[in-house]
Amino acid sequence: MIYISYILYLLLSSCIVFWVGDFCYQNGKVYISNYFPNHLNIGNRINRLLRIAYYLLNIGLTVFSLYSINNIENLEMMVVEVSEMLGFILLIIGVLHFNNIIMISVLYKHFKN
Repeated sequence: MIYISYILYLLLSSCIVFWVGDFCYQNGKVYISNYFPNHLNIGNRINRLLRIAYYLLNIGLTVFSLYSINNIENLEMMVVEVSEMLGFILLIIGVLHFNNIIMISVLYKHFKN
């Protein structure tokens, strides 16, 4: 039962990470173009770099967090454990998203001066 939990958790969390990463990347183009209207090339590079860093960090965290899955004996325990782990990953995604927004703002202030 624990192997099913591993597979389910890895599939769901990877899909969420890639979906959110692609969504933020696509919408980040507009956001960054507002900050760097004269330097679109730099803005696009920053956006790509943030996406790659986001993927690497979240997929790494997803795999690393497999160690914390408890022993699972029935379906109810599996649902609870996978839900808790997905909640943790979603919390990390939210924190990283706001960190990226702050990073872009700091970079904008640097390039503005």
